[in-house]
Amino acid sequence: MAYRELVKRFESVREYMRDFLVFGYRTRREFDGKSARTYDNERRRIESWLGDDLRWEYGARGKAVFLSMDAAELVRNPLYRAWQSRSFTDNDITLHFCLLDLLADGVPRHAEEITDALAARYGVLFELPTVRRKLKEYGELGILDRRRQGRALCYTLSPCTLDALFPDQARLPELLCFFGEAAPLSVIGSFLSSRRGEEDRGLRFKHHFIVHTLEDQMLLTALEAIRTRARLEVTNVSGRSGVERVLTVVPVKIMVSVQTGRRYLAAWLPERRRFTSLRLDYIKALSLRPGLEEDEACRALAEERLAHSWGSALHSSARLERFSMTVAADEAREPYIIQRLRRESRGGTVEQVEPGLWRCTRYVYDTSELMNWVKTFIGRIVSLEGDNQRVIDRFYDDIRRMAEMYGGEG
Repeated sequence: MAYRELVKRFESVREYMRDFLVFGYRTRREFDGKSARTYDNERRRIESWLGDDLRWEYGARGKAVFLSMDAAELVRNPLYRAWQSRSFTDNDITLHFCLLDLLADGVPRHAEEITDALAARYGVLFELPTVRRKLKEYGELGILDRRRQGRALCYTLSPCTLDALFPDQARLPELLCFFGEAAPLSVIGSFLSSRRGEEDRGLRFKHHFIVHTLEDQMLLTALEAIRTRARLEVTNVSGRSGVERVLTVVPVKIMVSVQTGRRYLAAWLPERRRFTSLRLDYIKALSLRPGLEEDEACRALAEERLAHSWGSALHSSARLERFSMTVAADEAREPYIIQRLRRESRGGTVEQVEPGLWRCTRYVYDTSELMNWVKTFIGRIVSLEGDNQRVIDRFYDDIRRMAEMYGGEG
């Protein structure tokens, strides 16, 4: 198979990018399910998109490819180049530009009129079914507006343009630069920014989760299912074994980890009658399925469980555990510690016990989920209390072991 930089379907691009950059930087020998030549072709394709951001090293397993970059120097997410990989025919690109130029005058036309006008104005002949398919596609994408005039369906260019949305464009470059890197579906902001030929090189991100763009298509489908109360058929790939499973779920919420940046689809599994959380970067395919009336009870239960969930897991048990942490913080000199407690306790109560001592109390289904956050207050923790004594004892045991390891006083 000859190497080609462009591909027909983004799904195949996402699959290879995920294999190389998300599931692990696999060597040629570990790239199972595909031929060695396919591995070489896909590696070269990704290298052509990412350029100097790709590195490789030789180890016992062979040559492994990985992504390496300095976030402080990152102006634009390099993975956006994968969205520009769509191949097209000469006929496709000719029809695209002729069609947009023809409809720029704002005159509504139906498919037959458009086909005749293309031949008369540009001297190019397109079959009517081809023009109909393109008009339908652009109508669904929002590029064209559709409205009926009598029995005919007429098309015009959509008035929703960047100039119409932002009459005052003084701060637009800064907005697009931020939107193009930070927001969900941010590849749109990146495209708009690049079309204007502007880059705000003064804007940088401390936590930049660039792999989100590989999941955005799944995110859009999942959000559509949540909005329309539909079910989802999910093809999920295990991150450990690589085994694919097809599940039918009731989607209830998209959750994002503030620590790792990973995004999860919280959903109800009707067959097993329990909740699950699926990582978006492990989802291979999503498709909408009709929802059922019984799904509303699952969504109501999910909202109830989410109110007392700390992480991305929705627990099946309804038993709540009380957890309380008392920390030392000088309210005059260290108000930021108290602000952290209020901001990061995710609905917990924060109260002053006495001058210099503050207590944060939270009711959760699993106390162990809080402990990574609790450890960020080491050095200020005065006491921990709660219903799950086993988790609290393990925390103190970890501190004692660490003190012994580094020669501190227990």
